[in-house]
Amino acid sequence: MKKDNFAAIILAAGYSSRMGEFKPFLKLGEYTAIETVVNTFTNSGICTIIVVVGHRGKEIIEVLKNKNVKCIENKNYSQGMYSSVLKAMELLDKNVNAFFVLPVDIPLVKEQTIEVLKSKYLQGDKGIIYPNFNGDNGHPPLIDCKYKDIIVNSQGDGGLKNILSKFEEDSMNVPVFDKAVVMDMDTKDDYIKLLEYFEQKVPDKEECYSILKIYNVSDNIVRHCTEVSRVALYIIHELNEKGYNFDKDLIQASALLHDIARKSKNHAKAGEELLKKLGYENIGKIIATHMDIEVGQDKDISENEILYLADKLVKDDKFVSLEHRMFNCLLKYESNSDALQKAKQRFIHAEKIMEKLENMIGKSFNYE
Repeated sequence: MKKDNFAAIILAAGYSSRMGEFKPFLKLGEYTAIETVVNTFTNSGICTIIVVVGHRGKEIIEVLKNKNVKCIENKNYSQGMYSSVLKAMELLDKNVNAFFVLPVDIPLVKEQTIEVLKSKYLQGDKGIIYPNFNGDNGHPPLIDCKYKDIIVNSQGDGGLKNILSKFEEDSMNVPVFDKAVVMDMDTKDDYIKLLEYFEQKVPDKEECYSILKIYNVSDNIVRHCTEVSRVALYIIHELNEKGYNFDKDLIQASALLHDIARKSKNHAKAGEELLKKLGYENIGKIIATHMDIEVGQDKDISENEILYLADKLVKDDKFVSLEHRMFNCLLKYESNSDALQKAKQRFIHAEKIMEKLENMIGKSFNYE
């Protein structure tokens, strides 16, 4: 029997009193928070989307009038979030197998996370699936409909979280690299942090380490990636000091993740494909050339060349000069003529990039 009929419940009935502004209508790029959450579930193939409204409910209904959602009013919204969960149960079709529950003030959960939770539910035998970021459970939980009657008939003490906590043996925590599952916007400071996170468009440092952990990258490779990241960021600092405008977040993420597929054959290409699958095609394109690169003829250095150079300046987890790294490679491959020729060519490219860099910063490169 298939279990792939999912619903999503979006809780948007509260006053937003701590925020001081109405949270469902706060903008995240071109969309409001409520539109953002609806779009995420729609793009993830969730056909039944229930939005519970209360305070300023008519305005939310108007905003969503062209969306494929079901809105229901919770007249008792002042009694708290659990009362909205109960109201949503009234619209939960009997053909639905499981449902997500997401407050509107946690608006930036990734589509990838929704897909991971659905997949884990379908693969396993657990009825409650939580996304877990770096050891902390977040939203939205995915809940089997066998809990519908339990939720409806409960006294609601401690809310939905307390009810579900009684069924730990039927629960699963699924690691995700999505920091947004634990990022809400109760206050204006929270909203500012969410905006900064939204504008990044690349995984931040915490998320990068989470990705490396989820994909079982070994500690020694993680240490190498960390040092490559430090070197790459130093190069960026030197360049931006001279008036250039390189994206620090993009370079940091590319450096931290460049060896994510290190155990694979042609790991640069494998890394590119993996990052593309995760939704970070721009990072994948930079990672793709960190082993072999065609150095551009223009005078300015590219992001790909920065990562390529930084990688060649790190042996294991230590910074070394190009000369030192090249000497060790030549010793390593002295009995393998094909590998030796490739190593020589790679360092010729690295020297060309270093020359570009030093021309751009107007001095010899000195990593401190």
